[in-house]
Amino acid sequence: MKNIRIMKIFNILGSVALVAALATSCAVHDPFADNMEIGQVVPTVSWELSDVAKAGGYVNFKAKYYTSNEHTIDHSEVWGLVTRTTSAAVTCRLTTALSYTKTVNTTDTVRTHVQLATYDHSKAEWDGHEYVLTDSFQVSSTLAPISWVDPEEFDEERFNMYYPATFKQEFIDHVVEYLTRDSVYYNDLRNIYINYDFTAEQFEALNAKYGFDIPTETESGNKSDAWFVDATVVDHYYYITVDEAGVKTEHEIETAEQAPAGVNVYEVYKSSPWVYSRYSDDTGGRITSIRKQYMPYWKELIEQIPFKDWIYNSGDKNYSVNFTRNYILYPTFRVFDENGKMGKDTETKQISLN
Repeated sequence: MKNIRIMKIFNILGSVALVAALATSCAVHDPFADNMEIGQVVPTVSWELSDVAKAGGYVNFKAKYYTSNEHTIDHSEVWGLVTRTTSAAVTCRLTTALSYTKTVNTTDTVRTHVQLATYDHSKAEWDGHEYVLTDSFQVSSTLAPISWVDPEEFDEERFNMYYPATFKQEFIDHVVEYLTRDSVYYNDLRNIYINYDFTAEQFEALNAKYGFDIPTETESGNKSDAWFVDATVVDHYYYITVDEAGVKTEHEIETAEQAPAGVNVYEVYKSSPWVYSRYSDDTGGRITSIRKQYMPYWKELIEQIPFKDWIYNSGDKNYSVNFTRNYILYPTFRVFDENGKMGKDTETKQISLN
């Protein structure tokens, strides 16, 4: 009588599901349609398991299932879908004012539903109401999480394996653009010139290319003397004109008297040839920048700095790399009868792998 009642319940539920499907949008998820054909009896399934597991280890579970007495259970299976979440980041450490971190985050499915284990029905026990299977399945050791954070040595091969192929160049391009776009990070650019170990040959090659006479010094102290501003000495002057389109142009002159009548004249201070340091009404004080004709020189110079030197943290003696990869397993428990009809647990299970 019990199994006949169960079969009636299934037939009623199948009819209810059909009515609900006709009365609602086809986009609505129908769990009955996933597990059985309308009017067909399929095994009813539920199971319990932990939401955390170790890659390479076993996951214990307790599954419960039953069907009508007109059908016989054949076996059960555990299937799994695996997603991977990756976070890859590096931080610029060669600069002080510019604090830039480039990050790439991805989440993707690395394994579609695949069979993880199968169990003969004889392993289950009848508890008077339903069959109970207490068992386990193994998780692949290849799904262990990965963490590579602030290494003391930079592993080029490992970096190329973990990070996108274009990551390095995109990072360098972004940092160089920040440093050479305007005067915002002027001090960072100056500090890089003074403190980074550029070679005399690098300066000589760029001097020959651009026709400049930038000192080829390699000692930090000498480079600091070469890149200077003396705001106590007025070297010459400038004034500003504005055209009909509103574009401002600065005109440098040797003496204040050379300025047209009616314009404001401002001081330009003594400095290195490539440095433009002057008084500005906009700020009410001194502003300093690289002269436009020299900027391509400095841009090409710092573009030669290797990627790993940009991210080296000299204070902590490590590289500012932060890479993590984690996997999540979405298992399902499926029960098959002797006719191949399948029932499965409709509640989504999620296991974080460690």
